[in-house]
Amino acid sequence: QRVVTVNLIKGIATISSVLGRIKAQFKLPVVYEKYLSWKLKSSTLQFKKQTNEFYLIVQVESDEIPDLNETILIGVDRGVNNIAVCSDGHFFGSSQVKNVRCRYRRLRAKLQSKGTKSAKRLLKKLSGKERRFQTDVNHCISKAIVSKPATVFILEDLSGIRPNKKEGTSKGKQNFWLSNWSFFQLERFIEYKSESLGKITLKIDPAYTSQECSACGEVNKNSRNGLNYKCKSCGFELNADLNAARNIANRGMTVVSR
Repeated sequence: QRVVTVNLIKGIATISSVLGRIKAQFKLPVVYEKYLSWKLKSSTLQFKKQTNEFYLIVQVESDEIPDLNETILIGVDRGVNNIAVCSDGHFFGSSQVKNVRCRYRRLRAKLQSKGTKSAKRLLKKLSGKERRFQTDVNHCISKAIVSKPATVFILEDLSGIRPNKKEGTSKGKQNFWLSNWSFFQLERFIEYKSESLGKITLKIDPAYTSQECSACGEVNKNSRNGLNYKCKSCGFELNADLNAARNIANRGMTVVSR
């Protein structure tokens, strides 16, 4: 609180800096005015080198709990084979995205090998195009997800994922997609878009969601074989990502029921 103080109603933020406290004014968008009565929880100041701009991200919370009788949950599994899979059976594939990103990767490698000033300028321009492409895809996917007839969206807490890059192996290729696709950005988009519609987003522990059977609850790492899941205990068979999405939804129901 001593570093940054924010007054949403007056649109004023005072920020501590090496040159003393800086007073900044901002205009709260109309869509967020319904959160003025909510409790201010935290704030983070971010700087974007590309645009030379500062962004103040504010988190607010409310003690209001949705009526369980009206709660409809959808679990969302994020991954490499599919960017997102919903527990209702909706798939957001990654093949087209991978093709585009592979093209950017080849162009980037070619320009980096040249090392000229013009190549560096093109690299910077290419980076901006790739970033905008990623943002647009995540916007479209998040919009489609929150538009579903659900009141609560359940995501895995992927904040602890730290892929180990080894480009020469198939595992390394998977790690490349994990480390180069912004799952956190998609998560943030789903969160704020759902809130703007009066819905909520919750996160659960991701442990064993891909190994657990969504039908009987048995956990066995050998039940998953690539894109297919077949339970070694009950014989239940399903797409592996869809099975994980259903497990996420089931765990979310347990959290909400508390």
